[in-house]
Amino acid sequence: MSIRKRESKKTKGGYVYEVYFNYEDNGVTTRHSKSGFLTKKEAQEYEALMLAQIHDTGRILKDCKKTLADVLEEFLEVDKARYQANTLYDTKQGFSYVKEVFGNTPISKITYKMLQTFFNSRSDQGLETNKRIRKTLNRLFDYAIRAGYIKDNPNRLVIVSGVERTKEKGVLSFEDFNTLINYLDSKNDFYYAAYSIAMKIAFYTGLRSSEVLALEKKDFDFTLNQIDISKKLVTKGLKKEQFYATREMKSKKSKAIIPMPNILRNEIIQWFSMNPYEKVVCDIEGNYINPTSLSNRVKAIAQQFNINFNFHMLRHTYATTLVMNNVDIKTTQELMRHSNFNTTLSLYTHIDNEHKKEVVNSVFEIKSVEKVSNLENQNSALS
Repeated sequence: MSIRKRESKKTKGGYVYEVYFNYEDNGVTTRHSKSGFLTKKEAQEYEALMLAQIHDTGRILKDCKKTLADVLEEFLEVDKARYQANTLYDTKQGFSYVKEVFGNTPISKITYKMLQTFFNSRSDQGLETNKRIRKTLNRLFDYAIRAGYIKDNPNRLVIVSGVERTKEKGVLSFEDFNTLINYLDSKNDFYYAAYSIAMKIAFYTGLRSSEVLALEKKDFDFTLNQIDISKKLVTKGLKKEQFYATREMKSKKSKAIIPMPNILRNEIIQWFSMNPYEKVVCDIEGNYINPTSLSNRVKAIAQQFNINFNFHMLRHTYATTLVMNNVDIKTTQELMRHSNFNTTLSLYTHIDNEHKKEVVNSVFEIKSVEKVSNLENQNSALS
């Protein structure tokens, strides 16, 4: 028997129940006991819970007094090798939304009900923001499980809602692209020229801004006309002098050698003759450029011409150009460096739907309908 009855002068009945048993913890025989149960049923329930915990985790979790804020600090230090710098930064940002609510709460005391109530209170906030907060909490609870602080992740079953704000990806027309490029090139200024070459690279290759801004001259092969994509720029939460390029890419597919179109090749050769630095896109002193600043400055210029612009539109424009020119899905996936085939497929589906709308509207124009009516009248006359 692992449950026994013991005398106690502190209880009305004069006795309590104690749970005691031995178990193996990493090959070491460990004894566990807990007393103070007023009924045998309470002791049996506790015993069953502990045995289930040993079965699931190989150990008995001690009552953890570490707060969620404590776990965050541990996570950022202990698990930093597991995640990319941007993910760690996003985790800190996500925690800022829950700091006042759960920051000082022991992680073992945070329940599903508390979390669901919190997210219910944010149902009028942005859906994407709420999803990011949920991801942050999942990382912290998963770390706490690995550290042996808790058994389960109370956030797993939480349902997140919120206001869905559609982020328009948009496509930049070739005419609008040339308008912006001509303006930048006309300035005869190193900064504007750097912005121009960054846009050209993104427009003709579909690279993300962080990938464009991490490029070095040695990444360009003018013999084979190709570009080696193996780095991205890390800037989140850093001062300008702390920016750095990392080889930890978004996914394994992000690292690739891609073809360099002839029109871009000529632009790059000309730019290299003007740019004395190893960095392809940089400021007048050869320092990295902040991707947000680049996008915002070009966006401000675009507004002068009533052009809708953000830097990521260039990647979406590249993808759309491939699809509209009947490039097959597999090739498009390779050129876009999508790790998930469904991401590429969704792009085809979206554009195909838009194309279907154009076809239907074209078919059912007034003139087209008139043709059908005229044909019907002719047939009636013949009969």
